Amino acid sequence: MEMTAEDPRRDIILQAAFRVFVTYGFRRTSMSDIAEAAGVSRPALYQHFSSKADIFRAYVTLIMASTLQAIGTAFAGDGDFSSKLARALDGAFLAPHRLITDSPHGEELIGVNKEIAADLFADWMKGVEQALQEAFVAESKAGRLDLGRSGLDASRLARLVVDAMEGIKLRMASLDEAEHSIADVVRLVAAATRR
Repeated sequence: MEMTAEDPRRDIILQAAFRVFVTYGFRRTSMSDIAEAAGVSRPALYQHFSSKADIFRAYVTLIMASTLQAIGTAFAGDGDFSSKLARALDGAFLAPHRLITDSPHGEELIGVNKEIAADLFADWMKGVEQALQEAFVAESKAGRLDLGRSGLDASRLARLVVDAMEGIKLRMASLDEAEHSIADVVRLVAAATRR
């Protein structure tokens, strides 16, 4: 997943911090560990970030922006509605989980995300709903989606899809299981809105 910050040094620090977090876990990682991994001094690190929680929140913000961009990119691409929706949901929901799946500290990082970045997550969910709503309106105008057939407007359909994704994430035993469930959601939405 391509993610960049506006400041190249800040980006290097965030990418290095992520590598350290997945290797050692959030709680065992120190600011010194992050500085060393980023190839900067501790004072230089503190010029950019006040704490490892600050770094974590900045990285979460970067991931979330990337997932919103993935939705736009998916719907701007070629293909039918089903393939666009599948790419959008993969980029928005599965891609971030793939980043930490192989880490022995994945569950800790998800827990830390809820502790430290719950407000960011709430804003992100609103952003995902808005991005999907806009995509559904555009797909409807282009004649690739019949919202009237489902009895849902774009806003309600976007909320329903996001709620389904959140339910899948809560219940998933593995990414493979989540991928299958998301494919089922895509088929269901496409069948309910097919022209």
